Amino acid sequence: MKILLKAFFLLTAPINFAYAAEGQKSAGLPQMDIATFPSQLFWLVITFSLLYLFMWKFVIPRLGATIEERRDKISNDINDADNLNTEATDILKKYDEQMASASQESNEIITNSKKAMLDHLETLKKENEEKVNSLISESQAKIKAQEEKSKIEIRNATLDTVKAIVSRYIENIPSDEEINKKLN
Repeated sequence: MKILLKAFFLLTAPINFAYAAEGQKSAGLPQMDIATFPSQLFWLVITFSLLYLFMWKFVIPRLGATIEERRDKISNDINDADNLNTEATDILKKYDEQMASASQESNEIITNSKKAMLDHLETLKKENEEKVNSLISESQAKIKAQEEKSKIEIRNATLDTVKAIVSRYIENIPSDEEINKKLN
């Protein structure tokens, strides 16, 4: 369908131009007619002169002002950016200095805390050692006292047992001293 439409327009186009050209007297282009060259040159000079004056008085100064404003704005923006960059660099330096100072302070605090903790730990160790030693000496004294008490009770029990056994077999019961001599 598209092909048929294209063919129709292509075939009818020369006919339409032929009917339009019948009303004209000359078959050539008017700008190529040598008789009209002087008037064409006259209007060319007038038109370009007016266009040149218009551009020179109105357009170029506005463009120059706009370009100058843009140049000033760019220059100001660059200066502001440099100032901000300088400020940012200063702030970064201060931040780095503060971080280094804080790091040093934290290291000192950690060192002091470790030292205090070790001192406290040493003090606790000494106190605990003293308590343990006192408990050990008390326990040893109690053990000795209990040992002595137990020895006395064992001797008494032995004496009683020997007396009981001897009294069954012999009528004459020996004294405690005699029994102790024989046992030792």
